[in-house]
Amino acid sequence: MSFGIEAASYYVPSLYLEIKDLAEKRGIEPAKLEKGLGLHKMGLSDVHEDAATFAAEALLRLIKDYSIAPKEIARVYLGTESAVDAAKPTASYAVQMVEKVLEEEYGERSFKNCDVLDMTFACVGGVDALHNALDFVRVNPDKKAVVIASDYAKYELASSGEYTQGGEQLPYWYLQTRISLKLKITGE
Repeated sequence: MSFGIEAASYYVPSLYLEIKDLAEKRGIEPAKLEKGLGLHKMGLSDVHEDAATFAAEALLRLIKDYSIAPKEIARVYLGTESAVDAAKPTASYAVQMVEKVLEEEYGERSFKNCDVLDMTFACVGGVDALHNALDFVRVNPDKKAVVIASDYAKYELASSGEYTQGGEQLPYWYLQTRISLKLKITGE
């Protein structure tokens, strides 16, 4: 029996700052950031956006692009370090937003039998979420899980981390923000 990623989706905020402009304002050679780190734009959240709305947008796009019924999803794992509430998982906010949008098509509480949880600790939270989802579908071959990595990194102005912040860092080894993956087991 094999298992793995069945579908992928993403969300990137519409506001951004050209890295070249930031580099020039900070007295950094633009090529260091563009060629050295592969940065070209820094995504910025709008006034109504945060880690929960990023996650909701990615989840909604995944559901619509791949015609997934919410009742097919048994788990939603969110990797983030940008929690919006200290007591309630940010994933629960994302799922509630998506439920509201899909209410007419799927009815109220379309995710009522879906467990949601956050995995916190920067990029590792997303990686841990993926590992947990893989373990979950391996043990529950008739169920599906969604992994969302959603973050909005903020660093002090003019700090060494400033140019890596924002809502769209996509390191070459892992798509850190707003990537949703639907996992399932397929028979061999």
